[in-house]
Amino acid sequence: MEYSSLTMLTEAPADLSALDCYDLAIVGAGISSAYTLIHYVSGLEQQALSVELADGREYTPVRIIVTEKSDEFWTGLPYGKRSGRNALLISPLHEFIPQQPERQNFTDWLTANRDRVFNPAEYNKGELSRKWLAANSADMSEGHWDDLFIPRHTFGLYLKERLDRVLTTAAANGLIEFKLITADVLDVQNVEDLYLIDLNGTEHRSFLAKQLVLAIGSPPNVAFTQDRFQESADEVCYIDNMYEPSLDFNIDRICQSLQQADSPSQRQVLMVGSNAGTLDTLYNINNSKTAVSLIDKFVIVSPNAAFPYRISKGIVELNYRPQYLLALVETRSFTAKQMFNAIEQDVAAAISQNINVSDIHGDISKVTMQALNLLNSAEQKQFVIRYSVDIGKLQRRAGGEYLDVVNNLIAQNKLEFRKGKFVKYSAPTSGTNCEYRDSENITQPVMDTPIRIVINCAGFQDVTKSDSILIQNLIRREICIPNDSNRGFVTDKNFRANKNCYIMGPLVAGNIDGDFKVWHAESCQRIIGLSEILAAALQRSEPQLAVMPIVESTELLVSAA
Repeated sequence: MEYSSLTMLTEAPADLSALDCYDLAIVGAGISSAYTLIHYVSGLEQQALSVELADGREYTPVRIIVTEKSDEFWTGLPYGKRSGRNALLISPLHEFIPQQPERQNFTDWLTANRDRVFNPAEYNKGELSRKWLAANSADMSEGHWDDLFIPRHTFGLYLKERLDRVLTTAAANGLIEFKLITADVLDVQNVEDLYLIDLNGTEHRSFLAKQLVLAIGSPPNVAFTQDRFQESADEVCYIDNMYEPSLDFNIDRICQSLQQADSPSQRQVLMVGSNAGTLDTLYNINNSKTAVSLIDKFVIVSPNAAFPYRISKGIVELNYRPQYLLALVETRSFTAKQMFNAIEQDVAAAISQNINVSDIHGDISKVTMQALNLLNSAEQKQFVIRYSVDIGKLQRRAGGEYLDVVNNLIAQNKLEFRKGKFVKYSAPTSGTNCEYRDSENITQPVMDTPIRIVINCAGFQDVTKSDSILIQNLIRREICIPNDSNRGFVTDKNFRANKNCYIMGPLVAGNIDGDFKVWHAESCQRIIGLSEILAAALQRSEPQLAVMPIVESTELLVSAA
């Protein structure tokens, strides 16, 4: 296993008694952390009430510390200022949060705060934003939220207000003491049955924790090869992560670079990948009048050369049966690979019949679950660590607002695909400067003319090749072990990666423990459910308070989206 030269293993201080020690430390303050705390505090409230009713005993407040490397707590990257005010949910609200009463809590908040949250002046800065607000104002005023693809920063505002209320109330009632620290965690050590957490960028250099939750989100994007050159205003503007430091910042950076282009042939934007992040970026770039006037063409390089299927509005009634998959199920003896092949055939057959694959997503998923339960344990593992992701790629879905932008660009001859795998970019000093490998593995130029803007919207690094210092150190110290999918770390069904060390969020992906199977753990709906299990597990191992009832998790089967 190779590690970057940036790997930093710290040494434990000689005197641990001088360090603050917390009952619970959470690294990362996105929605995984937020919902874990919501469920955890709710459990503490129930336990405290039980203790008081039993014999009037007092209880010791749980000391909690949360670290976050950005300056924004509880939103994570998707729902905070890094994504801006205009980025939309990629699925309708009723799919984004299918659980009740959580969705009702959010929609009640939206209704109560509609005028503040959807201030027309804030949405008057972009043509697409104005269009979205005009098209959906009537539904919002009537409280019809479930079918809307709302600006997702609103969910971040909701969570920030909710966590502020949850934590301050629990502290006022003596249940917890909490501290929030803006800092990047570089290293974690297991010292004397405690975890020593080392920080960067704060005066609080290190602290100890009895329990540790790693809610650090996804690994960084896959990196690309670039010829050695000094990037300047006359050369390539390469954006490795469109959301760092923010999407709006990078759109401004793109505009500044293109304003120095000499001709339309130099005003091309290359985007690597055709996933949700690509759609997000296209929508927001085309919401900027300045960017639209400067960009001559978008070129998309991706292995499938296609965007997700459109999610239909309303209820679509189809008498559809996935024939190939059902025929396989009837045999009751097959492999995970055969499952994938059958689904691939069903999707191809639907496309040939002009059926929107998005409309049959639920039908295929239902039979997929039936088929999965018929596999033996070895094949179930293969499904979880490999084929589930491939199946998800066959059925990717997105909302109409995003896909309308794509269709308009194609109609104007301002967007084209290159099917293949991106290889590298170099300075546009002469001729071509970006290369990809096609389906026959032949390297060729993306375009004959130079490309000034390269945006990396490819997938995430696997954890064994990550250039995250923290991920590298967790593996080197054997606190966390990569699972067989290489998309996450090995955990049990309570998300325990090591003694008193737990994982929540995307790095849970690729785990199977008996009837507990998770192959995709990035969406809000999954995190709400998974974090409830984690909160209960944390309290079962917490000696200070009464024991929580075990949360059943007999059939957590999560489909990749």
